[in-house]
Amino acid sequence: MMRNVGSSSSGSKGIAAVVGVGPKLGRSVARKFAHEGYTVAILARDLGRLSRVAEEIAREEKAQVFAIRIDCADPRSVREAFEGVLSLGFVEVLVYNAYHSSSSYTSHHPTSFTHIPFQSFHTSLSVSVFAAFLCAQQVIPGMMEKGKGTILFTGCSASLNGVAGFSELCCGKFALRALSQCLAREYQAFGIHVAHVIIDGVVGPPRETNIPQRGMVAEQSYNFRSEDGEGEGESSGVMGMDPDVLAQTYWSLHVQDRRAWTQELDIRPSNTRF
Repeated sequence: MMRNVGSSSSGSKGIAAVVGVGPKLGRSVARKFAHEGYTVAILARDLGRLSRVAEEIAREEKAQVFAIRIDCADPRSVREAFEGVLSLGFVEVLVYNAYHSSSSYTSHHPTSFTHIPFQSFHTSLSVSVFAAFLCAQQVIPGMMEKGKGTILFTGCSASLNGVAGFSELCCGKFALRALSQCLAREYQAFGIHVAHVIIDGVVGPPRETNIPQRGMVAEQSYNFRSEDGEGEGESSGVMGMDPDVLAQTYWSLHVQDRRAWTQELDIRPSNTRF
């Protein structure tokens, strides 16, 4: 299901699709691309709350924003959602920012491997990498035809290191990183920039807003460090990263000169312990 918000797009730029939009990073990335003149499609499970985010961005940026429901654990839902996205026109940018909110890492406690239900593990992989695979498959043909495009995958420190008690998260994020590297090497010659952004820390609310600490499910906004725990905002004694600042980094990757493309970028706040 899709809802359109905002005035008609007058520019020649393509569509920026952001999968996994909550009140923090996804919202800020979507707003940044809308500010830069893109028509934006934002996707998440809760269409009601997603529509309110679309209305806010459309009003602030005087842009056209489409709210499209997606369940990244359901391949049929992903395909149907991208039928709607592709009907809008050429998808020039895909930002995949979704993750599965397993009880192990939303409750800040590890889960013994033998206690992880198979379905939960399967769902985590579906959201972390299977859906990312499907989303990329939907947009790459159009990017190849146009000879340009950007695909940005959001990872975290779990993309790099396996940690006891967090098998669900780490396995999915490891796989997403591999997918990013494979696509970068396969499609860079076609003008498609694929990059993996490691968010190694807590994503807090934008400094200029008063949005709730907890928002829509399916947006990556957690910290994953074995010594610091995880959380949102200013929790665990870790400086919360401003999602508007992070969104500027995503934009910079999109407009980066193709003579020196970044494939992987590691971002953390200044007071993070290595």
